Formats: sequence, C-alpha cells, structure tokens
Amino acid sequence: MVKRYHVKFTSRNLTGNAGLVHLGRFAEKLQLSKIIERAVTIERGKTTEYKVSEAVMMMIMGVLGGAKHISHLAIMRTDSVMRQLFKWVKYPEDRTFGRIFRLFSQKHCNELHEAESEARGKVWSRKWYERITLDMDSTVIGVTGSQEGTAKGYNAKKKGQKSYHPLLCFIAETRECLHNWFRTGSAYTGNGASEFMKECLMKLPKKVKQVFVRADSGFFNGELLEVLEENKSEYLIKVKMKKLGELLMGQEWKKVKWDEGRETTEFWYKCGGWKKERRFVAVRKEVEGKRKDTLFPMPQYELFCYVTNMDITPLRAHQCYGQRSTSENWIEWCKNHMASGSIRTQDFWANAAIFQTSILAYNLMVWMMWLNTKESFHEEPNTIRAWLIRVPGKLITRSRQWVLNLSEDYYFKKRWIELENSIEALTFA
Repeated sequence: MVKRYHVKFTSRNLTGNAGLVHLGRFAEKLQLSKIIERAVTIERGKTTEYKVSEAVMMMIMGVLGGAKHISHLAIMRTDSVMRQLFKWVKYPEDRTFGRIFRLFSQKHCNELHEAESEARGKVWSRKWYERITLDMDSTVIGVTGSQEGTAKGYNAKKKGQKSYHPLLCFIAETRECLHNWFRTGSAYTGNGASEFMKECLMKLPKKVKQVFVRADSGFFNGELLEVLEENKSEYLIKVKMKKLGELLMGQEWKKVKWDEGRETTEFWYKCGGWKKERRFVAVRKEVEGKRKDTLFPMPQYELFCYVTNMDITPLRAHQCYGQRSTSENWIEWCKNHMASGSIRTQDFWANAAIFQTSILAYNLMVWMMWLNTKESFHEEPNTIRAWLIRVPGKLITRSRQWVLNLSEDYYFKKRWIELENSIEALTFA
C-alpha cells in the first residue's frame, strides 16, 4: 500500500527536462540560432515579440523534450528553469507558433535547408568519413483531416487515407538525415528522385571522397542512375520491372555451395529508355511447394534482383542491400520519436517547415552524440531522452552563480559529466 501523503504546489524552479541544457549548449556552440536567423529571410514587423529563429529553436527544444503536438509545447512554456537558462523571457502561445510557421513559403523552407547544411559543415569539420553510404527512402504520414497538400496515395496500413509522402536520405555512418522533401500523398516514391539526389550530393561535406547509394525498387529508373554515374558514385538499387521473373528465369544460375537451395546469377541488360547496358545481380532461394499451373511441377523461388556498378558478387550485393533495413528505423525515429509525423497545421508549407524543424532536432541530437560520446549514437532517441534529457532538476542561485541541482541517485551521472565536459571543450571554426 502507498503511504498517505499530501500534495502541495509550492516548489519553484523545478524542471523535468534538465538534460536539454546539453542540447542547448551544443546548439549555442554551433551558433545554430544565428545561422537560422541569417539564412531564413522572413520579414516580420518591428513590434513583433518573437523572431522566426527563436520560434524554430523553441520548436526544436520542445521536440527534443518530447512534444508531439503544438499544444504539448505548453510543457516548455511553463518550465521556468528552461526558460531562464535559454533566456526565453516570453514564450509563444500555440496559435502564435502556428502563425509564425505559416509565414514559411517554399523559398523559406529551402533557406532552412541551407541553414541546416551550414551547421552540418561545422559538425563535419570536427569529425568525418571519406566514404559514406546514403540510404534513400520515402515514408507515408497519414492524416485525419483535410490539411493542404494531403491526398490519397499508396498507404499499406490504411488504404484510402489522406497523407503526405516525404522523401528522405540518411547517412548510414552517422544516422543523420542528410536531406528531405515534404511531398503530397499522391506523389509516387521515385518522383523527382534524380533532382533530389543532385541536391543530396551538393549537401555533402567536401571531405567526403566516395559515395555509395542504396535504394529500394521505387527508385529504379535510368535518370537516377545517370546522375549517380555522372558524379562517380557507387550504387545498389533493387530492381522493379515488368516480366522480371521471365528475364531472371532465362539466366544461367550458380549454386551457392554452403547454402542449399540458394543460387546466384549476374548479367548485363539494357532497359527501355536507357542509353546503355548495366550490370544486374540476382539471388534466388527455393521455397517449399511447387507451381501447379504448369504441365510439370516447377520449383518456386524467392527472387532478389539489383542493379549496381560495384565489383561485388551477387551474394555480397544481397547482404549489403539487407543492411539498409536500418534506415526504416531512422525514419521511425524521425516520425514518431521526434514528432516529424505528428505536429501539423492546415498549411502545406507551414507543415513542411515544421517537418524540417523536427528533422533538424533529430540531427542536432545525432551530431551531439556523435561528437561528444564514446558510444556515439547507438541508442534510439526515446532512450536518450529517458536517460539524458528527462532528468528532474532544480535551479538555484549560489554566490551569484546559477546551479542546476540533480538527484544524488541519478543513474547516468558519469555519462552526464562526460557529455557536459566534452561540449564545454568543443570549438568550431
């Protein structure tokens, strides 16, 4: 039984999100607010109380704190500790956030992309990979209303539901989202893929020397392959085409010695509309049962086919492609852990800006963990939020200094101190 107790709402300067100070300090080191203020050219009147850059930073910290709806930002609005530490004298009401983000147009969303790229350049100046893997994918964000830009499209979970259909690209080595397009729900997966990839390649830090691109069958088209080849990028893309089964059945297959029932093949083929032949690799695995719609029973296979310009075996290509399944986890993190799929208004470009802001919040967490922890970024955002952000604390003043008091029983004390010391020592050019 619980002991009898009384509740009093008399304590002051308490917070449940003490760990946001790490992300705030890291963003300050990056000068993220100044970058956004300089890049986004939305003009507001002289009498306005909030800058656009302030609203974006408040949204970022709200998302990192766990907000899944604009109304959830009230938790930050009433957190006197965070407001004091972030110097937020005033904090917008829900409607004010909506009004500010409705000022965004396509131009301003592009400017927000540019701001993120500038911040990424600073991060990658401290730590980098010369060869990176880009995983490109799309996702469906279903809605219950009639928000601008929503439409019925492919939706495996809720057929006929209106939705948005964003396009995303992740850097596998860091798990950060390199680029995103916010699109209407009726957009096909590969619509604009070649232009999207051009923008992705332009966003890469200059220290990257080699790029490897993986994508599913929705991105199987010659125009995208030409872009990758022109930029001397390696690629591995799953094949989707009519009569693929017939094409594969006509190839010469080799058995895999150590895996009974598995076979591989490779061949060169020129699809309709292509300027040249390209290398195809395929793997098939015999499954139980026989085809009964033929004169003689035929074995049935599970087929996997890819187009690639890499000098690897079909089996190695199949294994390498399988690793891209982790990108689905990153999309899940962005949509559900970081609210990019739930905070919305009725305006399309406002929703696009909020979507980008949520992705930027995700990237800020990724960058902080990548640069400042030995374990890098192995935990999912909700775990990091539970361990290092949603930490109870009390803000007090002592000898004219601010002191954030945490529990002496705080389990992740060591990780907190390591993170704090690393961020404090961090400098950017």
